[in-house]
Amino acid sequence: MNTQKELDFYKSITQKRSSQSDSVKNALMSNFNFDKIECIETGASQDLDDGCFGLYLAKIVESKGGSYHSVDIYEDIVNKSKLVFEKYIPGLKVNHYVSDSVKFLEEYKGFPNLVHLDSWDLDLINPVPSMFHGWLEFVAIKDKMMSGSIILVDDNFLKGTWVNWREMIGGKYTNNYKKIDIDYDIIGKGSLIYHWCQKEETEWDLIGDHYKAGDNIKLIIKKR
Repeated sequence: MNTQKELDFYKSITQKRSSQSDSVKNALMSNFNFDKIECIETGASQDLDDGCFGLYLAKIVESKGGSYHSVDIYEDIVNKSKLVFEKYIPGLKVNHYVSDSVKFLEEYKGFPNLVHLDSWDLDLINPVPSMFHGWLEFVAIKDKMMSGSIILVDDNFLKGTWVNWREMIGGKYTNNYKKIDIDYDIIGKGSLIYHWCQKEETEWDLIGDHYKAGDNIKLIIKKR
């Protein structure tokens, strides 16, 4: 699926996630062959300073046809997300939900073929809660997706990367920075998913050629 026009639209709004969006565009071009898209985003896109990656995915849905679903546990974030989508893609009906993302995915009745897991902000100083939550989201939705479907998982850093990381207190980023060296194979929301997908008995494969040290990357996986 060619999403260059949708990518150009997204980059005209923000360059914050430019390299990530390039990786996703390339992966969709080579691996995604559905006529209509059923897309879910966990962690509502609501702040351009953080990229609002959902705008790219939602624009794809608008252009290609299908449905877009966005869920976040915080009502104020969902309300901000509604304003963002109304401003930039006013013609698209976005289905917004206030819910715990794992519960939402467990109860979801559809058959999504494009899912973006981006809830529970990553804290590189204490990454376990975020990576565990990402795993629970994956387990909740993976069996509802058909062959050829793609899952994106945000905020991952590979071994050899170092980051000036904003410390978090009470789930909020502060203005204090700490240098973090990534010594494990991968640290991020998709850490557990990354390792699981490399087992021979799984139905999911890592795709893309962007798994390199030095940047914040999205894990991209495809169901066989």
